[in-house]
Amino acid sequence: MSYKPTRREVLAGGLGAGVSLPFLSSGLSALRMREELQAAGGAGKTLVVLQLRGGCDALHCMAPLGDSTYQKARGSMAIPVSKGLQVSSGSSQYWHPAMSAFRDLYNRGDLAVVQGVGYPKPNLSHFRSEDIWATGDNLATTVAKGWLGTWRNTQYTGAFSIPMIDIESRRNDSFVGAAVPVFTNRASFQYFLDTSTAAARMDANYERALLDANVKVPRTPGDANLTFVTDAAQQTASDMSLIQTVGTSYVPKVTYPSQDSTTTRLSNNMQLIASYITGGMGSKVYYTDTGGFDSHANEVLSSDPVGGNMATLVGRFSSVVKAFLDDLKAHNAGQDVIVMIWSEFGRRFGPNGNNGTDHGQAGLAYVAGEGVTGGLYGKYPDLSPYANSTSYNKISLPYTTDFRSMYATVIDKWIGGDHTKVLPGKFPLLGMLP
Repeated sequence: MSYKPTRREVLAGGLGAGVSLPFLSSGLSALRMREELQAAGGAGKTLVVLQLRGGCDALHCMAPLGDSTYQKARGSMAIPVSKGLQVSSGSSQYWHPAMSAFRDLYNRGDLAVVQGVGYPKPNLSHFRSEDIWATGDNLATTVAKGWLGTWRNTQYTGAFSIPMIDIESRRNDSFVGAAVPVFTNRASFQYFLDTSTAAARMDANYERALLDANVKVPRTPGDANLTFVTDAAQQTASDMSLIQTVGTSYVPKVTYPSQDSTTTRLSNNMQLIASYITGGMGSKVYYTDTGGFDSHANEVLSSDPVGGNMATLVGRFSSVVKAFLDDLKAHNAGQDVIVMIWSEFGRRFGPNGNNGTDHGQAGLAYVAGEGVTGGLYGKYPDLSPYANSTSYNKISLPYTTDFRSMYATVIDKWIGGDHTKVLPGKFPLLGMLP
């Protein structure tokens, strides 16, 4: 369900935080509107976050396929070297063959791979681990504030009233503590009014017309509370108008993957983000997700370790991300956009007997875009201690890179701010951003 602000939320602050831009009906040209939106947003760096829900099997994305311990641990699920895509000449690491899109991004220098991602004392519950990634705090027991909500409240220096947009069916906990519009269809982002009956629909139309008319009436200074209410209503109406209008003339310049409904959904979400970026929305952060990675069974075909569900999953997100970046590049809008891709944890070293894998620790994360210094960052988990194991399905490879180093790098080097004011401590930066 798309988020629709109620009048009570508007009066309580709602989306009305920041300066108000002119209504789109005021006659501004598309170019002038784009310039004003971008100026209000501050510096042009934009972060797009793609969350892979379910715990993506990192060893089925990129792994040392020629390593004897890997082959022994993975057994019938091991990808043969002959079918993998070598990361670079002389490298021991290979991509899953369904991830040729990421191989191409990596080869052109537009993909950073963060290896061995995790955090101390890992929790293998989906919900708890997602909470930890959302807060940036592995000691927090509840999501009192999200890392992006905290960044918005303490580090954002732009004047634009919509610095973050969540393209999901419900608000992501990363935004807790700050107002953020949540929707997957721009047309559905509107005031929530009762339309359950014919009479209610008539009242709703009348009520909407009154709201639209009232926010356009100039107000002279007066009571502070009344001024606040009026400003909140005006700002919200302005924000809704921007969300519904900016980027509507966008036409993709590449073909996005659409082989199934889930792929089409992700492609549509990324195209919606592309429309706002190319339209000059001025928002600094966009967020979306895709799921299906909780692969306890049927991760691969029993007759083919590179076929099956996991091949579809990894091929989906990698090909859609590449299409998105190629689209922005074709629009000459990709230089200041990066995509950060993460999952709440990895999977076990060995299969569980059902052609699947159970929850594990270390995973992979990715940061992609023209502004990225491509390469491998962090250390791939050492497999040698497990060479003689007989219970690979019980082994979780330990993390080697704290995920907050990736967050810290994105904050300090891209969207702006001091990560120590957002995260619970100071974390070493990765070299993937200039």
